[in-house]
Amino acid sequence: MKTIIIRDQNFIPFTDDLCAAIGNFDGVHLGHQKLIDECKRHGLKSAVLTFYPHPSVFIKKIPNYPLITPLEHKIDIISSMGVDYLVVVRFDNDVMNMPKEEFINKMKYMNIKACVCGYDFTFGKKAEGNILDLAKNFDFYEIKKFTFDNVRVSSTYVRELLSIGNVKEVNKMLGRTFSIRGKVNFGEQKGRTIGFPTANIDYKNYYLPKTGVYFVNAKHGANIYLGICNIGHNPTFNYSESIKVETYIFNFDEDIYDEQIEIFFVERIRDEIKFSTKEELIKQIKIDKASALEIAGNMYYTK
Repeated sequence: MKTIIIRDQNFIPFTDDLCAAIGNFDGVHLGHQKLIDECKRHGLKSAVLTFYPHPSVFIKKIPNYPLITPLEHKIDIISSMGVDYLVVVRFDNDVMNMPKEEFINKMKYMNIKACVCGYDFTFGKKAEGNILDLAKNFDFYEIKKFTFDNVRVSSTYVRELLSIGNVKEVNKMLGRTFSIRGKVNFGEQKGRTIGFPTANIDYKNYYLPKTGVYFVNAKHGANIYLGICNIGHNPTFNYSESIKVETYIFNFDEDIYDEQIEIFFVERIRDEIKFSTKEELIKQIKIDKASALEIAGNMYYTK
């Protein structure tokens, strides 16, 4: 897959005729995957046209809008789907205020001959453009409301599930295990002093699951390990105003500071708790580990 970043409205013409799936694709959930699969079916080179930063940064004026899949992560997921091109349009005030006719002309200039969108897709200044405008100018393929387990799959719904910690349901909506990537920061090292060293992840602008303890898989290099992850404020020792993502990786004793790992969230175990003593915390971590291993055993992992 070739990735093209378009900045300052410097759209480029492609030599290939393109069928483009258009949208934000935050999460690249099952509904998004259906759009992408559709754009590969029509005898043209396939392209995904998306925007960065997320339009909510400008439209809703949320400067650090958290994402289910930040750009680099999204690129890797879409690349794995066999797409020919990924076109990332730098979204700014000029793009936000671009008349719909101008955006359509930009698409034609890029040699887009056909496009695939969801039924509710809008574009252009004040969202004045819609799928009827696209159908007048391109071969157009509309994807109807996509449901799974009788619920509409959407990025909004995935966020709602993450906000209540229901990562098992999130994973169904994504068709894969929700994960967070980031470098390991140098933390307080309190876990190491009690026999449970943790990797403190720089999670940047990921949309985090609800605070609490989760059974996770941790990927470092080509290896995957079992573990438990606490998302929260460290209420027992060294309370943190900002949320921390700390993972205790089972049977792992390597120095991985400044190295990237990926944490896959399998199932939520419990709420974050403030303990009165170090001994109570140690006892609970042992219980959490046992719970994680039981879940893993039920999923046919080897304990």
